Amino acid sequence: MSKPTRTLAALGAAAALILTACTPNDGPEPTEQDQAESAPEGLEAFYDQDIAWEDCEGQDAFECGTIEVPMDYENPDDATIDIHLTRSVETADAQPVLFNPGGPGASGISFVQNSLGSMLSDNLAENISAVGFDPRGVGASEPVECLSAEEFDESREIVLDPSTPEGWETSIEENEAYAEQCLERSGDIVGFVDTASAAKDMDVIRAALGAPQLDYFGISYGTKLGATYAELFPEQVGQFVLDSVLAPSAETLEVTKAQSAGFEQSLRAWADWCAETAECNVGEDDDAESVMTAVTDFIDRVEDEPLTYPNGRSQPISDVFFGIVTPLYSRDSWELLALAFEQGIENDYASSQYQPLFLVFADAYHGRDQAGEYSNDTAAFNAINCLDYTGSNKTYEQADAEAEEIAADAPIFGPYMSYSTGCNGWPVDPAEPIGDTVAEGSDPIVVTNLTSDPATPIHFSHELADELDNSIHITVEGEGHGAYSPDNECIVEAIDNYILNDELPEDGMVCA
Repeated sequence: MSKPTRTLAALGAAAALILTACTPNDGPEPTEQDQAESAPEGLEAFYDQDIAWEDCEGQDAFECGTIEVPMDYENPDDATIDIHLTRSVETADAQPVLFNPGGPGASGISFVQNSLGSMLSDNLAENISAVGFDPRGVGASEPVECLSAEEFDESREIVLDPSTPEGWETSIEENEAYAEQCLERSGDIVGFVDTASAAKDMDVIRAALGAPQLDYFGISYGTKLGATYAELFPEQVGQFVLDSVLAPSAETLEVTKAQSAGFEQSLRAWADWCAETAECNVGEDDDAESVMTAVTDFIDRVEDEPLTYPNGRSQPISDVFFGIVTPLYSRDSWELLALAFEQGIENDYASSQYQPLFLVFADAYHGRDQAGEYSNDTAAFNAINCLDYTGSNKTYEQADAEAEEIAADAPIFGPYMSYSTGCNGWPVDPAEPIGDTVAEGSDPIVVTNLTSDPATPIHFSHELADELDNSIHITVEGEGHGAYSPDNECIVEAIDNYILNDELPEDGMVCA
């Protein structure tokens, strides 16, 4: 469950909605012949491409373009797909840096056009050409499609209990039907959206940009994508920043255990804050345990009876869970989480001056807009993960044992992150794992993480830094998801100088 950075961007929009409703690289550029000569055998034609940049529809400040790549890199002469990209008109001639905001499933085009400006320092934003792309299966790039908006709304209101053998079997049946629908509505692309294929697309993008090496900034899942690229193309690694690490070699159980414990820790940190601030009216003053008791009592109540809203929608606890974890991705959203719990505990949404906040947060997580339409984030998330992770046919007995293990460190969140039928019944087999991400012989790769990140706990970043042949690790003290922030002068100076001036940060440095 490592979706947002897209969710972080959505939180800003959600907050507004709630409260109002209530230096270039030196050296010659390679020629097309150079790029073709560097291409893997059989891919020369793809590496010869130029990007025909044109004005983006409805986005006058940005240019859009495409590259053509094989759907299946093992059979490059067969079907092809288009990968869509964007960049700012104003900085188009500056040093190109490719961005991926996470997910898997988040749109890099939307991120660069709508969110990136507020997440970078002015110096970095003005001196690079930030290039966003929708990876295969995502957004504009041959998207995986599974449910209509109406079907998605309905699926979120279904109450299932996969913690029982009967509920487990029912959940698998639902999952198999969903998977077949994804294949029927999306076609062959469902079998080719794995991370390794997306990383190979990135090297075609590098060649089309005319860059001898790829400069890249990946966040959350974008770190896994970047590390995979580095393993496949170590000599093409340029200025590489991997922020908030999703360990490429970690399997589903390890990720679930780390994230459930991470969100548990963040919820308790929020409760400590709540007990000490006048901005929060959950529980008793100066008593964090009473805050946690109020939260768990609320969760128990919603388990028995879903929340219902004046707009006719409802939320069982399985969907309220997303409404709780989404504001935990950013400390800036803690006041909004307090409002959400106050609203939920009072349970009088008809009289509230705000929209139903847990519903707003869950909508942001799932990519639902105000018109009721969904992005394909969730469909892509499922399809990519089911190719990347190998445990696709879990038994109830395995899930039950795992649930006990997960709940040991996360008694609140563990039950809602367990018993996932995930990829059971997925219609295509997982992709072949690439193995360890060593990137032997690469230029230095900068890895950074917040100390208290619920979605990508810091031990993942240390594991990746240790695994890589040539890495620099930066620790940033703080809560939330995403270590680079224009508000932290230390990390800004380190990353900006690395990208713009090729100045290597000190390995092991800590930013307070």
